[in-house]
Amino acid sequence: MNISSLTDELDMLLFDYVARANPKSNEDLKRYLRLYPQYREEIIEFTASWRALSILEKVTPPPLLDPAIERRTVRRANVCLRAMRRRHTSATDI
Repeated sequence: MNISSLTDELDMLLFDYVARANPKSNEDLKRYLRLYPQYREEIIEFTASWRALSILEKVTPPPLLDPAIERRTVRRANVCLRAMRRRHTSATDI
């Protein structure tokens, strides 16, 4: 497996973690560490940052959204979603 696919796999794992887990839940953290031991350090570092950001969100006002950045973010999410669907489709075709 090359570095690019490892990075994509980690990105998808962290996206799944954000979508399904609670940053304050040690149980969610333990579950992801059990499921993905090869990414232990990355998951722990990400969780620490995630928890810190969730605390900051409560004490700082929300930033004004830049429409250009928001459009780029949506486009990037759509690209990731299409890639996931392609991988899923090709995996189920085998």
